Amino acid sequence: METDALHGPDALSGFEVDIDALYADMNRTGVGTLHNVIPPAFLEQMRRFVGEELERRGGQYFGLDRADGVEDSPLLPVIRHPDLNAAVRALYERGMGKAPPHDRLFPVLRVLAGSIGVRHAHLYHYDSYVVTALVPILIPDRPNEPPGHLVMYPNLRRERHFMLANVLEKAVMESKLARKLWRTGWMQRALGARIVPLTPGNVYFFWGRRSLHANEACLPTSVRCTALLHFGDPHENSPLKRLSQSLHRRSLKRLAHAR
Repeated sequence: METDALHGPDALSGFEVDIDALYADMNRTGVGTLHNVIPPAFLEQMRRFVGEELERRGGQYFGLDRADGVEDSPLLPVIRHPDLNAAVRALYERGMGKAPPHDRLFPVLRVLAGSIGVRHAHLYHYDSYVVTALVPILIPDRPNEPPGHLVMYPNLRRERHFMLANVLEKAVMESKLARKLWRTGWMQRALGARIVPLTPGNVYFFWGRRSLHANEACLPTSVRCTALLHFGDPHENSPLKRLSQSLHRRSLKRLAHAR
């Protein structure tokens, strides 16, 4: 069966990655792109899975990470894809000038839908991880339907080597007031924000810890699904990291229960 094949070790064919080109594009424009590397059959299976999960969850936003069983989903072949794993490691080494602390990916499946999904628009933030690979699964594309483009301020800051400085900066840059400023047209023009349209089948790489980013709004009746593969957290063993994660979880709960 097709489903079984997609769960096998050869579910996604191998592909060549030009690390030099990706690295140069990430530094020059903010995003490096691999085109047409995720096959339609895999995307279709993922969309069926997302549809079933949405029906079970009342058509509202949900996110899955390792703790929520994302590796038990059809996304597993992407999470374990050797070329993608090799690419994020090589980019980390180029960007940081040293080997990563380990080779683990932190995968997240993010599904924007319903009224809760609308609340997740324009939540500008920095990732905790050096390299982020974004895999579009389902992007709204009907006439006059907002697609929820990725918006980023490319490489807005340098790498932060001290965890305390990183936490304090994130708190300021991701505050409610700051997020209102990041979404304004004049701020985006002044600081060179970039709108990145997303096409299923492609994979987009950027410096997650250095680029302030968010998604634009979708309609509550739309479904926007992306997989995010995060790699390389230099501060993962810091006690402040656990505090940062706790604050993030509380923020997600507030969004889910806001009126």
